[in-house]
Amino acid sequence: MLTAAVVWVWGLTAVQWAVGPVQVRAAEPIVTSEPSPVQPAVLSASASTTTTGTATTTTPPTSSTTTSTTSPPVSEDSTVQADYVVPQTEAEPEAKQLAADIAYSLTTYEASDHNSEHLERLEALGSRSSVQVLGQASEPLTHPGSWSRGEVIYPQLGGLENGLASVMVVTRQTVGTGSEADFSVVRTLDIRLVHDESGWEFDYLSSAGGTFENLDALATADVVASDPRIQMPDTARLDILAGLVSPNLLEVMAELADQTPYEVVVLATGHPHNVFETNRVSQHTVGQAVDVYRIGDHQVIDDRGPDGATKGIVEWLYDHPDVAQVGSPWDLDGAGSGRSFTNVVHQDHIHLAVK
Repeated sequence: MLTAAVVWVWGLTAVQWAVGPVQVRAAEPIVTSEPSPVQPAVLSASASTTTTGTATTTTPPTSSTTTSTTSPPVSEDSTVQADYVVPQTEAEPEAKQLAADIAYSLTTYEASDHNSEHLERLEALGSRSSVQVLGQASEPLTHPGSWSRGEVIYPQLGGLENGLASVMVVTRQTVGTGSEADFSVVRTLDIRLVHDESGWEFDYLSSAGGTFENLDALATADVVASDPRIQMPDTARLDILAGLVSPNLLEVMAELADQTPYEVVVLATGHPHNVFETNRVSQHTVGQAVDVYRIGDHQVIDDRGPDGATKGIVEWLYDHPDVAQVGSPWDLDGAGSGRSFTNVVHQDHIHLAVK
């Protein structure tokens, strides 16, 4: 079973600091065959700190998650730049530049970094929120024991009003160990800024663009979302990639695919929030249930015989130690406990919920 990774920010003492003008340190391109050392970036964005130029990117964000076990994080012929320079022709270029630098710093660190180094990196960002609050917000980006490389793809304004700004920064984060990348995920970070007499300054991180419990959970999400044996609507696939589905459920879904190909109707999004016509929150809503309407070559509604493949799968699910509930055309235990149940609604699909 997957277990939650140790979160390095838990237990830290909240630290407050005064906000004032600081200097920008230009990020260095990644050019070596091993992960390059990362220095804590000290960031602000007054009008004098932004360099005119163009952004360098090599691959568009066509996929939200990819995995790799053989590609090193960097190479001598790498054309990916570690820094992103916002052209002066952009709307609010200073704000965008600051947000891009913050996104890069949040997603770039070393495997050897300990809690103190991560703490120093967050302190250097100069957020108006405490280090503990910023650490909790950036938890999905932080994987202790692994190195991380950030690449800013594009910073877009999300809001600009009353001296406040939201900059939504599309950022590719590649995480690995040793010389190999374990996974790469494209996130949209919502970075909030505030303007005062010294220019734009970092206020807080509103969103890290989705969360997963640990590296295994993210890898499992990518595997299940792209598994050709599991057919599903894009709505369900996006639920998985957004971290809305329990890793426990994803594991059972992967194991079910080892038994038979199948087709999904819904995971979380698109299902009624509550169990229909009740005040009970559905297990789908909290990412712990999936509805399957086809097993192998047969729709559930067409394969309700006592010796059919669908009943065999329902029995397999009922015996699975991580399955909390199976709704189907059959009530296997007849005990009224609700772990196995049937009704008119569940004649055309299997409702699978995990503990």
